[in-house]
Amino acid sequence: MLTCDAGLPLLDARVTSILSAQVLDRSRTDFGGFVSQGVAGGTGVGQVVPLCYAYLMEGSVHYRSAELLERILLGAGFGRRVRRESGLFDLVETNFDSAPDTGFLVQLMSPVVAAAREAADDEGAGEIAGALGELIRTATPGMAAGGFHTPNHRWVLVSALAQARVLFPDLDVMDTIEAYLAETIDINADGEYTERSTGVYNAVCNRSLRIAAEALDRPELLGPVRKNLELSYNLLHADGSVITSVSRRQDRGQRTVPVGLADTYYALGRMENNGFYAAVADWLFDLEPGGLPWTLHPFLEHPEWREDTLKREALPESYRKVFPVSGLWRVRRGRLSATVASGITGAFSLKYGEAELSAVTVYASYYSTGQFVGEDFRESEDGIRMMHPGRGWHYDSPGYFHPLGEPVIQSQWEEARWNRRFTPVPPLSMDLTVKEVEGGFDLRIQADALDRVPLQFACDFAPGGELDLDGGAMQGIAGQTVFLKSGYAIYHVVDDAITIGPGAFAHRMWRMRGSEQAPQGFRVLITLVTPADRILEVRCGAWSAATEGILKSDD
Repeated sequence: MLTCDAGLPLLDARVTSILSAQVLDRSRTDFGGFVSQGVAGGTGVGQVVPLCYAYLMEGSVHYRSAELLERILLGAGFGRRVRRESGLFDLVETNFDSAPDTGFLVQLMSPVVAAAREAADDEGAGEIAGALGELIRTATPGMAAGGFHTPNHRWVLVSALAQARVLFPDLDVMDTIEAYLAETIDINADGEYTERSTGVYNAVCNRSLRIAAEALDRPELLGPVRKNLELSYNLLHADGSVITSVSRRQDRGQRTVPVGLADTYYALGRMENNGFYAAVADWLFDLEPGGLPWTLHPFLEHPEWREDTLKREALPESYRKVFPVSGLWRVRRGRLSATVASGITGAFSLKYGEAELSAVTVYASYYSTGQFVGEDFRESEDGIRMMHPGRGWHYDSPGYFHPLGEPVIQSQWEEARWNRRFTPVPPLSMDLTVKEVEGGFDLRIQADALDRVPLQFACDFAPGGELDLDGGAMQGIAGQTVFLKSGYAIYHVVDDAITIGPGAFAHRMWRMRGSEQAPQGFRVLITLVTPADRILEVRCGAWSAATEGILKSDD
């Protein structure tokens, strides 16, 4: 359960780790800084923030520690020395004199300065407020003038500028804030932000808008946050990990329990007396204790929330939901959760307990245009239907170019391509229908156009399990591929199992041209040729070592 008392021991352990990375040699130019990847970078001054939480929050073993205060002030001094003339800081991994990365830093420091000002009876708190407040004040003009890179940066900067304005009302930042907000919040009707970053930046956007709503007294900014929190719960598996295959950022394909969402779930739960939000926060924090210092942020700003009598709601574990704007279909049945997604190659994925079918992809060796990516996302009876139109890179369909009858020099090759006569061939369009059935799903692929075109289902499993099939068994090792020629295969991890089939063996293309490979997965291929009208049966249940089969579905 997410409580202040549960978070403080984690914070104390974090403090120990942070202090060990601080440079204490006064002869060094990075004295007072915090080393990460061999460098004490500018934005690393943010490491003082967990130290400040520990100093300010009663119950920490470091509460009002003189030693910790000295370390905090050393870190702030480092920050004053390494900031740029603009007042901004470097993210040495990639961005320099960076307004958005300074925005992240100010977003972190501002609650500490506000809380330190409230601790009027403690001289050390006053020193913290002065030292970090000066960094914030000096950075604010640079943040207002500096611009951004990615969509979420806008809301980070809005929240940071709004926080700075609350702390220092004389700062002239409202024109910049209004200019950002005039763009409107980049969220669709389903609750999905532009970056679709379920593992990282959804939490950043939600937190930033939540902070801005309070700092600017604009509760309407919480509307997008609620939308995304509702969507986010429906994208969680039974083990609390979230679907990242749809992300447009660096978290794509990574297994993540999004504990970064917990502080916003909890804060809105307390603000709105919402037992569902609070229950999700508890669940995420219990599964992945951490997310510091943000998971303690609600208690730093609202000490009264340490007493928590809010009644939690039971979290739904069985549902089927369509998100038509985002092109997503989610099914959860207890320990089973499945996803159909348009716009990506891994159109179907399923997780059952510890066993995970991370992607089912459909490929055809047809002019490099036969990699199924779903469009025309439509709800059908008990499922979803998508179409892949089979368009090419250069024209609306694959085909062949003709000679120009004039010189074409090497440097003009690409330009000349567009002047050539082009003979198209029929695109290989494909339809994929996914239907929920008892114990699992049926995936039906239909493809015709030209006959005798090689086609395949590629079923990529998360490695670490075992595959049993008629006449054999093998370990599921990353990077390995096996053909399912006939019958059914059962992939099981401990007692959790997923079965696929029936198999087919129309060709032996281990690496079909134009197909994506899965070096981190264990791949099972079922190979076909066109015309094709084939159903892949995917079922789940408990593995029996005695019968070497699935006992039952565990819906």
